Amino acid sequence: MSSLFKKIIMLLLVGFSLHIAIIYFIPNLVFKYISSNWVEENMFNNSFTRNLPTSDFTEVIRPSADLLYGGCGYDVTYFPLVIETDVPETYWSISFFSENTDNFSTINENSHNFGKLRIYLFGPESKPTKINDGFVVVSPTDKGLVLMRQFAGNRSNLEELYEVQNNLNCKLADF
Repeated sequence: MSSLFKKIIMLLLVGFSLHIAIIYFIPNLVFKYISSNWVEENMFNNSFTRNLPTSDFTEVIRPSADLLYGGCGYDVTYFPLVIETDVPETYWSISFFSENTDNFSTINENSHNFGKLRIYLFGPESKPTKINDGFVVVSPTDKGLVLMRQFAGNRSNLEELYEVQNNLNCKLADF
């Protein structure tokens, strides 16, 4: 084989290996960076709220100025998490992100009308019990992020949306 052909093959192998490493490791590193201070701030299995985003808002990647954000970081290693909230009559969604930042489930106004909502989030090693009063979501990883979005639009119902956001409750199950 010629020297040039060997160099091209080597370059392709290095490029392919680097590409695979980036695809595999970067999402996990992003989550570790985002969640690095969650333990100190007591954000695992506790809800958090955010004001409407401005141009300086950096807590959500690529935020929309029309959406109000809230949620909780979760750790369902030993116990499932119960997420309870009221939901508004406008657009809303609750998305679940695994430790490698994959969005593995979303519940929104198409699957539940406005009013009370209860979601049971189980870890990958748990066996979900029969649930009659809410949705069951099984996470592929023990840790991750729950992100609730609400459409603020012309902000005429902003007080209601903040009330919904403040009533978001993430707690470990006691059954």
